[in-house]
Amino acid sequence: MFPFFWIASITATVMAALPQGGRPVLLVADPGTGSVIVHAAKTGLLSAFAHDHRLVAGRWRAEITYAAEGSGGFDVVVVVDAESLHETTPRLGDSARATVDREVASVDVLDPKAYPEIRFHGAGSFPVPGNSEEQEGLVRGDLTLHGSTRPLLIRFLIEPTNGGYRVKGSVPIRQTEFGMKPYSTAMGTIGVDDELRIEFDFLAR
Repeated sequence: MFPFFWIASITATVMAALPQGGRPVLLVADPGTGSVIVHAAKTGLLSAFAHDHRLVAGRWRAEITYAAEGSGGFDVVVVVDAESLHETTPRLGDSARATVDREVASVDVLDPKAYPEIRFHGAGSFPVPGNSEEQEGLVRGDLTLHGSTRPLLIRFLIEPTNGGYRVKGSVPIRQTEFGMKPYSTAMGTIGVDDELRIEFDFLAR
């Protein structure tokens, strides 16, 4: 129905704002300081009677290593617990949210029993390390989701703040590219779009 990327991966970008030089530095993203959200849009002839969906990841971790000797490069590994993605759309009641969660955990979508982790490994470099203003960056890597691995390019904004680095942005992915089947019912007149949007906004230190 609506997979998830781990777009927590973008946390990697945090490293880019650090001063250059010296030994490698490790930054860790704190899930308590922000959010990673998967937005899934409704589709189909009768979509007016359905809802868009908002899935929030409850458990994830990210480790970002900033390269030594002022190269400006960074490496990032992000892992998300697939079972921790839950529907949070305010307009839905508890029963409807539970139904969405079951669909998300089905074998056609995330299937967390078979694929418990969503993993992203990426690398990149930042154009102006040490800049105190908000800047745009880019990270390239591989996303492993539902047993399939595909390349992913993520753009982000990063700004030094509160003793760390605020990172935010969004990235689209397609369910079918990872072997998942977008949810549909009523002979396809109500369903979820193939393309998902992963939105992230968090602090890394």
